[in-house]
Amino acid sequence: MRLRARLYELLEDEEAATPSVRRARLALVLLILLAVATTVLETVSEIPPAGHRLFGFVEIVFTLVFTVEYALRLWVAVEDRAGRWAHPVLGRLKWALTPSALVDLVAILPFYLSGLASADLLVLRLLRLLRILKIARYSPALETFQIVLYTERRALGSVVLLIAVLLVVVAGLMHAAEAEVQPEHFGSIPKALYWAAVTLATVGYGDVVPVTPLGKLIASATALLSLATLAFPTAILGAGFAREIQKQDFLARASMVARVPLFRHLPPAQLAEITALLHQRDLPPRYTIVRKGEHPEAMYFLDQGRVVMRLGERRIMLGPGSFFGELALLEGRPREATVITLTPCRVLELDASDFHRLVGGDPQLREALLLEARARVGIRPAEAAQRPAGSAGEEPG
Repeated sequence: MRLRARLYELLEDEEAATPSVRRARLALVLLILLAVATTVLETVSEIPPAGHRLFGFVEIVFTLVFTVEYALRLWVAVEDRAGRWAHPVLGRLKWALTPSALVDLVAILPFYLSGLASADLLVLRLLRLLRILKIARYSPALETFQIVLYTERRALGSVVLLIAVLLVVVAGLMHAAEAEVQPEHFGSIPKALYWAAVTLATVGYGDVVPVTPLGKLIASATALLSLATLAFPTAILGAGFAREIQKQDFLARASMVARVPLFRHLPPAQLAEITALLHQRDLPPRYTIVRKGEHPEAMYFLDQGRVVMRLGERRIMLGPGSFFGELALLEGRPREATVITLTPCRVLELDASDFHRLVGGDPQLREALLLEARARVGIRPAEAAQRPAGSAGEEPG
């Protein structure tokens, strides 16, 4: 059972991010890409027979690997964290009917079907190309696209219906205008549908064109109308992507804020307010975030990576979950430390105006920030209480 749980973590657990999990998934992605590349190269007739024999051997290896992967995924399905496939038999059958499981099955079926005498080799080769869909499991971009399609399904469905109506109407008009002079192209509405489709799609191959004045007028109106039909789905998908990316960024920032011990006493509404005020920055190594002597403009939270804080001769290393730059804002004085990234970092920035508005309404948060900042540079609470604002020695950024 421990083995099954471990294999579930390697293959299916979306929240697992250990080095072994990343290596296993990277290996599977490379195998998928190599398998697809092999299928593509098999269609090149200029490759010598020895190369095609090598492709055949490699295809056997890929199929065996993907078969073992499918069997293991079927076996570990009952370990699902949400309990969707908990039943040992029905649960696995339900998992086998999920889209990702069907893609995994299609990835190995062509090899086994090729032994049938009636199997069409071209169809089997096309099925093998569908292995590229397996990579959707490891691609956040494709996962986001799937979410957007599902979220905007009603709006997209309305656009598809509108385009279908326009196709029929335009094809009918062109049939009425051009049927007598071009019966081979517009003699019926189904024939005219070809011209309507390529025109509304803004492709306009030019192999079928109207010749009557009325037909040309209808064609001109259709060409202009095609711009709107193309803009509708583009706008819907673009707005959907923007909303989904904003939501994912907000959730990532909220997760980081929730991990900061400083904010544990805050109610959810205030946590959400802080999260909305943060601006994300992705920084390269050896980047100077703040410099000694600068006027403080923001406070910073470290989400990923490591930074070094230079306080004179001292060096303080900070990792994920740390924050810096607050003391200069609280005491209204220039920075007395320089902070430089050691590794690629993701930093969340809180502007000075938002910072003062936030701590101004929460004395407990202000006091916690002061204690944390002064403790970091070795000032005891009793000493801090005796020091006036603006006289604290070294400040953490």
